[in-house]
Amino acid sequence: MFVLRRAPTALLAAAVLAGCLPRPAPGEGRAQELTVGVARFRIAYWPEDAGAARQVRHALEKAAPRVARWGALRHPVTVTIYPSHDALEVAVQRSGYPWLKAWARYDTIELQSPRTWGFLGASDREVEGLITHELTHCAMYQVAGNDLDWMYKDIPVWFSEGIANVAARWGHRYGGIEDLYAFYREKLPGSGAGVPARMQAGRNPVALPGDPIVDPGPIYQDHSEIVYGAAYFAAQFLIERYGDARITRVLALMGTGKRFPAAFHEAIGITEAEFASDFRRYVVWQGWRR
Repeated sequence: MFVLRRAPTALLAAAVLAGCLPRPAPGEGRAQELTVGVARFRIAYWPEDAGAARQVRHALEKAAPRVARWGALRHPVTVTIYPSHDALEVAVQRSGYPWLKAWARYDTIELQSPRTWGFLGASDREVEGLITHELTHCAMYQVAGNDLDWMYKDIPVWFSEGIANVAARWGHRYGGIEDLYAFYREKLPGSGAGVPARMQAGRNPVALPGDPIVDPGPIYQDHSEIVYGAAYFAAQFLIERYGDARITRVLALMGTGKRFPAAFHEAIGITEAEFASDFRRYVVWQGWRR
């Protein structure tokens, strides 16, 4: 995940200078403050997105209690609403990601205005799901580190995105586990309809370029549905096998100074590589049974 942090005002200024945001008149920007339990929020937006800001406000009210499952939001979070996809890409310094609608950091969420999502804009349910997803990232980062070191914890994509997908209840977005099974069957040719031979021995995952768990980088931009789907199923597998308490302990151990690999090993009892291998075998076995 891209980890450069900037203050929200700097992001807005950079986008304006790049020509992606309307150049505002003095005092044209808007902001709202919101408190939900112990969580505090600031929503920044241009006047044309007053309706989007209301959607985001309602989404935050529903999302904050669900996100607390994974940790308290100890620092205020600023949600900045950008009026176009191009403006969002400039803000997060990512180009060529047409599916990207938001980006979370330690205490900020950059959001493409929901009024620009598709022909009719976004429903309240869609906004709630995305805000829950991104806010879960903020909560995990705040528990795992501070505003200076959170990006150096080596949190893998499958864990970060998977837990956020579970919080957002996005399982329906990724179809069944059969799609992931088909991906592994293609990458790991084996013996007929059974478990590929290269997966039967040991608990060390085979190094595969583009494996959505072990090495998602090569396929992240063009095949995000595989990466995010794999993350969701892996997180569900982790939760069902080990429970919430041991997952929150992973985050808490990172908060004491450990990086993800050491925290995961201590809290879960196996290495991340062993978990990846266990999960891959589970996917293939489930796919074979269906």
